[in-house]
Amino acid sequence: MTEKANIIVKFMLSARKRKGIYFFAGCTLVITVALFFLAVFLYGQQLPGRRLAILFTLIGNLLFFFSVWAAYRVRKEGYVGIIISDEGITDLSTGYQIGTVLWHDVSKIKVMDDLENLNYKYVVLVVRNPNQYIMQEPTAIKKRSLMLKLHQYGSPVCISVRALDCSFEELYTAIVARYQVIRKDDAVIVPD
Repeated sequence: MTEKANIIVKFMLSARKRKGIYFFAGCTLVITVALFFLAVFLYGQQLPGRRLAILFTLIGNLLFFFSVWAAYRVRKEGYVGIIISDEGITDLSTGYQIGTVLWHDVSKIKVMDDLENLNYKYVVLVVRNPNQYIMQEPTAIKKRSLMLKLHQYGSPVCISVRALDCSFEELYTAIVARYQVIRKDDAVIVPD
């Protein structure tokens, strides 16, 4: 019995995105250290604003640990932004944790302009069960963002090349090619 090989296509995160994460971590560290020394000075001199400086130091610490966690996660994943396989597509570039979008859940693929920046386009995977993907996101603010995408674009699964090291055409071609192979009989693609 021969088994069909699972073809996996990966698109890497852009160098700008990778450097941006490390730059953000470095900046938050420098600012947090400066705020800490300011708070120590203000407490030593009993000057007003010392509690506010401590509050900003705590917020800076949270931002720093968040950025270190993000850098760790991106590095652990090997700087991969998109994984396209026979099972489905996994978008790691956006920070949403919706998992793999299964091909059998995708009813059609369409291209839409990004409403925030018309220089970018989205590959929109219209899914049969959008609320299932929205509910997989554990963070409330990101859930809200996915709901807004559902209302604006017709699906919470919108893939952009903003953080990827590829062109829109390369990404779109790879997604459509894999979708057509897997969904031979009922593939619906809405051209640009």
